[in-house]
Amino acid sequence: MIGVRGLGWAAAHSAARRRLCAAALAPRPALAACQRAPYSGSSSSSGSPPAKQRWLVVPEKYALRLQSLLRPLLPRYQGPAIGKAVYGVCSACPDYSEFWINECRLPETFQTWFSTTSFYVWLAMVRLRADPHAKHYNQGLVDAFFQDAERRIRGTGIRSGRIVNDTLKDLASSFKGTVMSLDEGFARSDAALAAAVWRNLLPVDDAVLQTDAIVQYARAQLQALAALDAAQITTGSFSFGKIRPD
Repeated sequence: MIGVRGLGWAAAHSAARRRLCAAALAPRPALAACQRAPYSGSSSSSGSPPAKQRWLVVPEKYALRLQSLLRPLLPRYQGPAIGKAVYGVCSACPDYSEFWINECRLPETFQTWFSTTSFYVWLAMVRLRADPHAKHYNQGLVDAFFQDAERRIRGTGIRSGRIVNDTLKDLASSFKGTVMSLDEGFARSDAALAAAVWRNLLPVDDAVLQTDAIVQYARAQLQALAALDAAQITTGSFSFGKIRPD
């Protein structure tokens, strides 16, 4: 049997436990205020609208400096696109069948296509050399030319990578020789240019009239290209005329 003092202690202990439980379960003032406050969609406790997004403004002198640093890199990345646009004009060969095949009596083979297309690529390269960024543009043009040549080689059924690569190396050596020969002939005289045409483009007998026509055509086309502005050339907004106009 519990004594009076024991009952008093037990009652006091129970009351203390009830007070502790009530204090623990009661919401804290700050938390209760947050629970009662309406949601505004902002983390700001003041209810003010969110701050506007700020953009970094670069001073003009630093912007100009940055442009001057990046400008030399631009032609290198534009070269492939410009080369592809110019090559689209060169690959058209306006009178390939009428003049090169029928009149000049060249066989309709891959080698004939390559040599005649090299001639038009050379014409475009001469014009592009007047541009300050000719190195990148001409490289893009030559790359587009040889990518087309590779597609045509593989289109014949050749699947061996070694054979394709060896053929492309031989074509690259031939193309380099053709360009150097035509450059030298163009710089020297009509006779020298005719000799270059005969050796590289028209290796057939009794083709004197056709060779002379190609020489006169080359000089006329280069003069016409020189009259065009750079934008027309680099965007492929030009065309080659026929060697034998209708």
